[in-house]
Amino acid sequence: MNLAIKKLKEFRPIVFILPALVCYVIFLVIPIIRTVQYSFYQWDGASPFMIFVGLRNYNRLIHDPIFWSALGHNIFWILATIILPLGVGLLLAILLSNKVVKGKLIFRVSFFLPVIISLVAVGIIWNWIYHPDFGIVNSILRSIGLDPLTQPWLGNEKTVLPALLIAGSWTYYGFCMVVFLAALQGVDKTYYEAAKIEGATAFQTFFYVTVPLLKGTITLLVLNSLIGSFKVFDLIFLMTKGGPYHSSEVIGTYMFNEAFSMNDVGYGAAISIALALLIGVCSIIYLRFVEKED
Repeated sequence: MNLAIKKLKEFRPIVFILPALVCYVIFLVIPIIRTVQYSFYQWDGASPFMIFVGLRNYNRLIHDPIFWSALGHNIFWILATIILPLGVGLLLAILLSNKVVKGKLIFRVSFFLPVIISLVAVGIIWNWIYHPDFGIVNSILRSIGLDPLTQPWLGNEKTVLPALLIAGSWTYYGFCMVVFLAALQGVDKTYYEAAKIEGATAFQTFFYVTVPLLKGTITLLVLNSLIGSFKVFDLIFLMTKGGPYHSSEVIGTYMFNEAFSMNDVGYGAAISIALALLIGVCSIIYLRFVEKED
């Protein structure tokens, strides 16, 4: 009897873990396996029959200029979201950690507010801001006599991606700020006192004391930006759907359009697998580089 009770206690953790494991397998593991399977077939998503095509979807992917253009846009988005939000977030965190600044709570809430706003609402707001007729950007340009610079910001192939990038970065500044604020609170103040005694300037203190001490936090945020920039979809889809003429197309929107608009689920699955591999490889390379630097 005691042995049976002991065995039952050993299986008790499994009983508690099992529901979460079942959900994990049903909603994550099985869809991933099915996506890999679909990538080897030609299928419209509705037909009861699928045609096995082997690696044809991947061969098409390699020779697809739109895919490589979308990948280039993702890389541009990565570089910009690493430089802009992280830089602005760190600057805001340093300013708001200064004891001289009054009303810190109001500033923190104001800067963090875009993070909690739904991306659907963000897309609608920035569509209004960039509207060629009544948008605030063109209205300001007209009010200061710069009418020649007014244009359809989301309808111009040259300006659409930077315009989307500003909207996307706006939702990320506050998150970076809060993470940096938390990290700065854990920094030992004696480092700054030692730098002050040694006669270091504010810029020297920032680059040789603050930045090295925040290296772990910066690594975390860069990795988060890297993965998030590869997966960017909702804001671009809401505002431009990848247009005009694929000038704002990213891998996420291209995958969605191919799978659900063009009804080519097999090719869309191949794009999603390529995206997952890109995220995994880039994340591993970055983490190995950081570990080597340490």
